[in-house]
Amino acid sequence: MTSWWIFNSGLSLERVIPLAGLGVAIALVRSRHVVVALATFLLGVMLGIVFQDHFLALMAAVPGATTHLFLTGPVSALASGLLLIMPARLRLWVPPLATTLIGAMLGVATTLTDPTLHDPAISLIATLIGSWILAAIGLSGHAFRQSWFPIAARILGSWLIAIGLLLGGAAVAARPPVLAPLPPPVAEGGANARRFETPFPRVDRQGDRSRSAARPVLP
Repeated sequence: MTSWWIFNSGLSLERVIPLAGLGVAIALVRSRHVVVALATFLLGVMLGIVFQDHFLALMAAVPGATTHLFLTGPVSALASGLLLIMPARLRLWVPPLATTLIGAMLGVATTLTDPTLHDPAISLIATLIGSWILAAIGLSGHAFRQSWFPIAARILGSWLIAIGLLLGGAAVAARPPVLAPLPPPVAEGGANARRFETPFPRVDRQGDRSRSAARPVLP
């Protein structure tokens, strides 16, 4: 069951793509801010798990949110994309808020897709997967940083914003399934009465009359 969750939810594109964008954003900041980003991400995961009910109550009124994990994927994609396209001078203050929000969405999505009865291993595995993605992309970007990284990051950010808007808009605009109307109720005793009726009642009645007329009357 845990392996099924890892491949179907923990490593799904809806979870990995925003984390990859956040890892690219971490690669663009200075080295001392990487620790802050990872710490705020872990804090966000904990807040998402603890305050999940408040978030669900807040998003319950949004159309289509309940059938799409309460839009945790689109919100994460938008936060990651906005973090990539913003000016460099704002990347010192906004990343802690964005990483906290993305971590909180991961915590909520992990709790909603948990196939076990709140097994702590699921939350731990989700946190490890998210931290590994951020650390791998962020540290690799720092080690092999090139001058064209900021341009590629803005392009990736625009794609993430488009993905978030498309997924969120499709979820909100989707109409709920319309149930087919129920058949009219059958009158009491109608089905049982029809079960014993003959297919041609008039013919049978006329045959009964002819046989009764031809039968001699005893004195």
